[in-house]
Amino acid sequence: MKEYLLRQFNHFELSDVNPGQEINDALLIFCCWSISAFFFVIWANAYYPENAFYQSAIREGIGPNLWNAIGSFGFFAFGIAIIFSQYSLPSRIARQILINTYAIGCLSFGLLLGQWWTLLVSPELIWWRRGLFGVTSGLLLAVIFLYNLAIWYLYYLLKNDSEKKSTFLEKLESMHVMWRFFIGLFFLISITILFFTTS
Repeated sequence: MKEYLLRQFNHFELSDVNPGQEINDALLIFCCWSISAFFFVIWANAYYPENAFYQSAIREGIGPNLWNAIGSFGFFAFGIAIIFSQYSLPSRIARQILINTYAIGCLSFGLLLGQWWTLLVSPELIWWRRGLFGVTSGLLLAVIFLYNLAIWYLYYLLKNDSEKKSTFLEKLESMHVMWRFFIGLFFLISITILFFTTS
């Protein structure tokens, strides 16, 4: 069984799944969206803390519903792109959904980080509560960051520099159709279960 699996996947190389320097593109998108959102929250809380419009915009931006809905659709589209890897249209659709989901996640993260910092430096928090809040919520922020980065990674697997397919998809296409079907089906079933259990 092990030898059979090796024969099926041995044509993949590390460069096919390792973003390498391209991770800088993800970090650039992250910085553009999250830093802008972070400073907006700091500015709004410092100068207009009673402004209902600003505070409502921050709350709605942090709310995960939009990210969850579009992210689930992007995850579903990724599964479809895997199953129909011989066609370029499914992967193009999935790429657009995934990269926009990642950008929305970066924006939400920046807003959340701004609110976190506002609470962390609040004089109402005594020192031990500030430390406990900073550590626990900081770990949660790290998990959220990695979770959103995983969306970008799916985009990277489908990404190309032209209208051609990515190397990952080209090599996936060379596999037996049943392997592509089961891999894609795994993504489709996983996101369907997750979507309906959290809705």
